[in-house]
Amino acid sequence: MRNKTPQSGFTLIELIAVMVILGILAAVIIPRISTLTQGAYESNVRSMFGVVKNEVNAQALKAAMSGGSGGHRERFPDPHVGTARNYYLDRWVDEYDNALWAEMTFAGKGGFTNTNKKSVAAHIATPDYMVLGYFPHGIHTTGPWSGSSTDEEDVYWIYYMPITTLSGTAGGYDFDGFMMFATQDADMDQVPDATITIAGDGTMAITANDEDIITDIQYISDRDPDS
Repeated sequence: MRNKTPQSGFTLIELIAVMVILGILAAVIIPRISTLTQGAYESNVRSMFGVVKNEVNAQALKAAMSGGSGGHRERFPDPHVGTARNYYLDRWVDEYDNALWAEMTFAGKGGFTNTNKKSVAAHIATPDYMVLGYFPHGIHTTGPWSGSSTDEEDVYWIYYMPITTLSGTAGGYDFDGFMMFATQDADMDQVPDATITIAGDGTMAITANDEDIITDIQYISDRDPDS
């Protein structure tokens, strides 16, 4: 007689235990991975935010040193000058991934107003503003972005707008200050629709319009030159 070899394998109880363990791990790890991914995206946005902010200040210092029609004053860049797509990204950022980053200038709209403006020029009364879009999954096809991706998640905006402070008005010149902030496109409409209100005393407040604010307002004004 031939001896029977006992069959090896998992019992039903062992399989159920493994499935329970895998379910627990998935419930714990997957949300953690999502949080880490979002943190990495925000880190990239904050890094670009710092690069642009430094360049904006450098441009104002350059204007003060060179003089010209504006005199030797710090004047912050006016986005009205360059309206082509990626105009400022190409000039201010040495290296960036043009498959993930795009920049556009938008005409001034409600909320972005310059009540302290000195000039009567329309683009100074309602300043044009620059928006950098960060699209981690590829630049979207919607609107002016002209990308190829249809992924609507994890999109971020960096806003920049020159402002005229009370000191600038008193001195007779515009764009002696600027504001910057960043948001996440929480409503996933691919439109940077946050706005900012600048009160007569120089204080500012963001109206998010269904966007998540991820940075405080960064600005120079006669009230708080170090902010």
